[in-house]
Amino acid sequence: MKANFKAILPAALLLAALTGCSTLGGDKAKAEPAATAAAAETAAAQQTPATMQVDSIDGRKEVAYKCGEKGQNPLTVMYGFKDNQVVVAQVKFQDKLSPGLFRVIGDNDQNSFTANGITWATDKATPATVDKVDGNMLTQQAVETVNGQQQQVSQIVTKYCKLDKAATAKLAKAAK
Repeated sequence: MKANFKAILPAALLLAALTGCSTLGGDKAKAEPAATAAAAETAAAQQTPATMQVDSIDGRKEVAYKCGEKGQNPLTVMYGFKDNQVVVAQVKFQDKLSPGLFRVIGDNDQNSFTANGITWATDKATPATVDKVDGNMLTQQAVETVNGQQQQVSQIVTKYCKLDKAATAKLAKAAK
């Protein structure tokens, strides 16, 4: 896992290399017809909030979380920093990597990162505290048929993400 994260940063290369990545939903994700998938991409693009754009990072830190009501779903996130700000994140969940998720501008209540219809949210943090706060949830945009109409919906991939201090400490030790 460590080697995968080192190979994907800086952030600009991360986004370009992983844009075609499979969905994070794993077995829960259903195959969609091409027209529905295209509609989901179009709707996601229209609803995407403004994000920070960076072409390099100054540093990075990997953090582990336990997600789900009983902490049964492990998840790791590699955060990238630029000019003393958390600017990009990449989530690894169920052995699948997200594309580079860029920090949403103007979200002052939490740190949220998004790209290609995938969003990761955590408690508010800086580069110094990103490994000391809880996560929140991972969501993915999809199109569902409701009353015969296709609608854009945000599906929760996993939630209740809490910092896994022991696993994060192991990741930090391995990175040195």
